[in-house]
Amino acid sequence: MDLINDFEVSVRSENTPKDDLNIIVNQPVKNLAFYNKALSPFLKPEYFNRNPFRLGYYLSFIIGNLVLVYIALSFNLNILSLCLIGFLMGCLNAGLAFVSHELSHGSVVKGKSFQDLLVLFSFAPFLISPTYWRFWHNRLHHGNTQYVLKDPDAFPTMSVYKNSPFLRWVFKWTPGSKMLRSYSYFFFWFSFQSFLNQVYMRFNNKMWNEMNHKKVTIEFSLQIVMLISYLYLVGFSNWIYLFFIPFFVQNYILMSYISTNHNLSPLTKVNDPLVNSLSVSNYRLLEFLHLNFGYHVEHHIFPRMSGAYTKKVHDVLKSQFSENYQYMPKALAIKKLYSTARIYKNSTTLMHPIDRTTYSTIGASSK
Repeated sequence: MDLINDFEVSVRSENTPKDDLNIIVNQPVKNLAFYNKALSPFLKPEYFNRNPFRLGYYLSFIIGNLVLVYIALSFNLNILSLCLIGFLMGCLNAGLAFVSHELSHGSVVKGKSFQDLLVLFSFAPFLISPTYWRFWHNRLHHGNTQYVLKDPDAFPTMSVYKNSPFLRWVFKWTPGSKMLRSYSYFFFWFSFQSFLNQVYMRFNNKMWNEMNHKKVTIEFSLQIVMLISYLYLVGFSNWIYLFFIPFFVQNYILMSYISTNHNLSPLTKVNDPLVNSLSVSNYRLLEFLHLNFGYHVEHHIFPRMSGAYTKKVHDVLKSQFSENYQYMPKALAIKKLYSTARIYKNSTTLMHPIDRTTYSTIGASSK
């Protein structure tokens, strides 16, 4: 998810060139209703039910973290063992984020208040308010996927980039910029963007006007109190092992998925997941631990479906839409991400804004 689009709207909301909104070229797209109607007959009705068994992940990840912290604080461990504990905590925190994602879509338990209570704790390692997340992800992103200046996760066009000094600085951190610092992007960006949006951007960007700011502030403040209490409990001497290492690991895992979900895909006006989204496969164990989050085209078609069933949708998409469905191994998607720039010349062409090299998006290059 990328701060680029958020910042540009905030600084130039009334002065954005209309060409940015018209840069999306004609594409053979279909809407979500089409895919719902086309795919549903091939799927069992129970796939659309809530799956409370996913709470098993929630409890396992939290208990696992508590056990790891207890071990780190109770035994005289060597540095390597403490680093391993930090790595495992980062993996568990990433898992909690994937559970939070499903909870917020309502695919695990019913009751928005109960969902938000659970997410308040499971997203605490990232300092992400449940209300903020619902508005950002469910409403803005799912409602406007890859629609430039409407989807806060979509990268900008060349004209937007040229008119923002801030974006010219941010670009150097992004995959495909050919800058050494871009290899740190996965390790911090998700938390950095979320934090900046919650403490600053939401107050200076009309995109966030309809969000419940009071509730976000309360939830965000509670999570900050949790973090401060946690840091005090573990002690300064353990911060590198029990805070910083988990922080970098959990961000890497999430951003390595999030960036491949859409950042190789075309911009679209019509929300067509087979055009503007990409599914990535991984090792079976990692897919299990990451709740099948990589099957993202499937998720955008059926956002309220449990991730336990998205691979069933994957099989149907391969058989019914084999020519248009975009999926590949995650490692290959990351390689492509770092081999292409992140700024759009037009809807199906990416451009490096400094050396002017152009690249086709995955949908365009496959046709």
